[in-house]
Amino acid sequence: MVARRLLIALQQVIRSVLIILFPLAFITLFAWATAGSTYGTTSDPLRAAVWLWLGAHLTPFYITTNEITGYLSYLPIGVVILPWLTMRNGYKRVLEVFQNKKISRAYFILSYTLVYLFLAAVSINSQVSINWPRALVTLFLLLISVTTPIKLDPFLKLPAQLFLFMLGVAALVFSISLLFNFTTAKNLTIIIQPGILGGILLLLLQLLYLPNIAFATLSYILGSGFSLGDATNISPFIFDLREIPAIPALAALPSGRHLWVGVGSILIAIYGWINLYLISNLKLNKKDIQQLKLRFLVISISGSVILAFITSGSLISANMSPVGVNPLRIGLLVAGQLLLVMLVMHLISIILKKKQDKGRLA
Repeated sequence: MVARRLLIALQQVIRSVLIILFPLAFITLFAWATAGSTYGTTSDPLRAAVWLWLGAHLTPFYITTNEITGYLSYLPIGVVILPWLTMRNGYKRVLEVFQNKKISRAYFILSYTLVYLFLAAVSINSQVSINWPRALVTLFLLLISVTTPIKLDPFLKLPAQLFLFMLGVAALVFSISLLFNFTTAKNLTIIIQPGILGGILLLLLQLLYLPNIAFATLSYILGSGFSLGDATNISPFIFDLREIPAIPALAALPSGRHLWVGVGSILIAIYGWINLYLISNLKLNKKDIQQLKLRFLVISISGSVILAFITSGSLISANMSPVGVNPLRIGLLVAGQLLLVMLVMHLISIILKKKQDKGRLA
């Protein structure tokens, strides 16, 4: 029975993997064939296809070649949607066969992990290796999200909606900045000279990095800022920037300090005030309300830290590490703002209560 269940789950996992791996193999083989290289074998582009598949699972790599030596962990969040959808479809098929959520989840996670470990093991060589601890933790979190029913807690709906609204505002700000600097973006594209196929791949890569860019822009608006390499800090109050990669999307970077943008930090206070006000007005006892407030604080702070962690990282060279939002900095900013809002609301409630008591006595 165990072997049969494992075989069924393994079949669906392999199907989910090949849906992505086959197109990637075709792309890498085509790129290798048109590159006109006289070195290497067909196993090289196939291994590269597996690396791309692993990268789609946010797997970090150690890279060591004659030209470069570094660590790649700054990966596009947008690409995760591809394996997530195929994994979700495969899990649903396993669930239809087993008709048991716990058993289906256990066998699917086990099967997918085995396939992942196998592909990772056969793809690594002396030039490319994997950061196993972080890779396995990321894979586990991804599998948990895939096998968990999509049913958002009513308590989390409003915070999630407000966060998405702020992220949308950040994406709009980035788009406007890129539009104003379109000439610079065009010049960067000309400098790269990617060609037709390379241009398509460059555009696709930038689109997949949009979630990372949107969160970094939001962090900039909130005042926390972000980094773009060693000893750099880009925020409304501090502007320390060194060399940047020739990537067209980076044309939207600010050219200096813009103190007025720091007003955007009030978005955290508004976000906290709305949620805490609604929690305070729930028809619950005092203990339950306090628990909900604490839960809101923990989710908001930890959520910002986790998002900063997965949307940032190292971009191979030592000069391009770190890239993205600093998890500690944005975590402290969110915590400080929310705690301040909670303190102000508490003081206001005390003042109003004293006024009411005086009115009754009068």
